[in-house]
Amino acid sequence: MLTVENVSKSYSSGGNVKQVLRGIELLVGEGEIVGLVGESGSGKSTLSRVIMQLEPPDEGAISFNGFPVDRRSRKAFYKECQLIFQNASAALNPSWTVREILMEPLRTMKGDRNAYIRHMLGKVKLAEVHLKKRPTELSGGERQRVNLLRSILVEPKLVVCDEIISNLDRLIQREIIDLLIALNQETGMAVLFIAHDLQAVTYMCDRVYVMKDGEIVDESTKVEGGFEFSHPYSKKLFGALLG
Repeated sequence: MLTVENVSKSYSSGGNVKQVLRGIELLVGEGEIVGLVGESGSGKSTLSRVIMQLEPPDEGAISFNGFPVDRRSRKAFYKECQLIFQNASAALNPSWTVREILMEPLRTMKGDRNAYIRHMLGKVKLAEVHLKKRPTELSGGERQRVNLLRSILVEPKLVVCDEIISNLDRLIQREIIDLLIALNQETGMAVLFIAHDLQAVTYMCDRVYVMKDGEIVDESTKVEGGFEFSHPYSKKLFGALLG
């Protein structure tokens, strides 16, 4: 479904060039839940922005269902692929009610948008009472649920989740993860789950990529509830989880 081929990205500052991504190769198949892990500064969020066409790659190509993703095809791509940001508060307009926020991606939808929103609320464990509230009146978990619901209203084939649980407590993290797993099982929606939380990634993902210093250094498919790695960095990273 999603194919990232030989993608590189650099930034220039004060005459210095810093390469943030180096020859990234990554695949997300239909219906897969794929993790992308690495320490802060490894390039994970930069890669998510490049995938979503928020920044152009210096080299390489991104394709979706066999078609190239670029500036010309971006509008069609966004109907199929949605990005969920880490900071739900920043992603939600504070002056809008939840109803207005959820109406916005449905502005071209034919039919009863209010009825559709009410139907979808239960999928993210929100109630109609939340529709009248503004983001500042919601808890962190509720804001992230609104953020998630806004993304899935357009029935994407893939969601890219960029550190979406990092600011939440453990209980809410688990609830959001279980929501994503349930949506994946119910609709076949694929997930690229970008995180530094190895426990969460091990729990929810079918396959995982490991990033270090802008490169994919390892990849593993889950077997009997866990992952096995060949690169020393990956072994060290996940070894700490196994304790």
